[in-house]
Amino acid sequence: MDISRRSFLAGFTAAAAAPAAFAKLRSDPDLAVLLSDVHVNGVEGKNMYQRGKFMRVVAEILKMDPLPGHAIFFGDLAWLHGRKEDYVSSSEGIKMLQDAGIHVTLGMGNHDRRSTFLEVHPSYSKTTKIPGRIVSVVDLGRADFIMLDGLQGADDRGLTEMGPGGGAFDKAQQDWLMDVLPKWKRPVFVGSHWPIREIKVGGKPIAQLFFRSPSVAGYIHGHDHRWYKTISIRSWGDSRQIRALSLPSTGHWGDIGYVTLRLSKDRAVASLRQYEYFFPSPIATDEKCTDMWRDITAENQNQTCTFRLPPSA
Repeated sequence: MDISRRSFLAGFTAAAAAPAAFAKLRSDPDLAVLLSDVHVNGVEGKNMYQRGKFMRVVAEILKMDPLPGHAIFFGDLAWLHGRKEDYVSSSEGIKMLQDAGIHVTLGMGNHDRRSTFLEVHPSYSKTTKIPGRIVSVVDLGRADFIMLDGLQGADDRGLTEMGPGGGAFDKAQQDWLMDVLPKWKRPVFVGSHWPIREIKVGGKPIAQLFFRSPSVAGYIHGHDHRWYKTISIRSWGDSRQIRALSLPSTGHWGDIGYVTLRLSKDRAVASLRQYEYFFPSPIATDEKCTDMWRDITAENQNQTCTFRLPPSA
């Protein structure tokens, strides 16, 4: 048995027992876990290691006491092409989180495919805010969260073709966001799979809309497989700034792990839980890891990003 298969089975065994063991634990409505770039391959063959790494994250989440109230996925559930088998495979870990009482929200990435995603997760066709897209609004208690869908193109691409790498919102999504966001009454996070630098709304960078929307607390995204923080500045004469946070991958390449988001009265603190770093793929034993990989992992330990919550209108 190859090491990726062994790691998957070990993670699966640990997580499979978790719902029964931990379902009675109190959940914390002010705690969320943020996951991105799962890239689970549902067809046996090469590149199977992602499943084991994802199940390791699931097992660790299910050992939290208290459990988080929410788990939010920032796209690229599928390995590369958005096959139904990929969503079936990742749904095992997702169901374990749900069975433990954790509310799960799933988003779209450039490797996803809406039609096959909806075959496995059909409820999103009814709950989405924008027909034809996967757009969710989540109540995090002290704040709201809007998950946007920047997956371009239709599902008529071949089953061995990836979606466009860059993200963009369709006109209906842009119009909806420009209408509701400036009037939002509670602190609200906006997120999608794609970095803030890539996204435009109404022909302008999305950060400009955020500056016109006083309730926006920050922007969170995946795609880059790295933990890093950026700040958008409107002008030198304006003290308001918008923080954006990039999430690690749960196990594809780059920074490997997940992020917790702890909300309190006036802030939300994102904390990184990083296991390792590798590129382009992991190797069989830790002894063969490069020194640079170890350095990056060590440097990222205990990293946080604090978002200040605007007062409710």
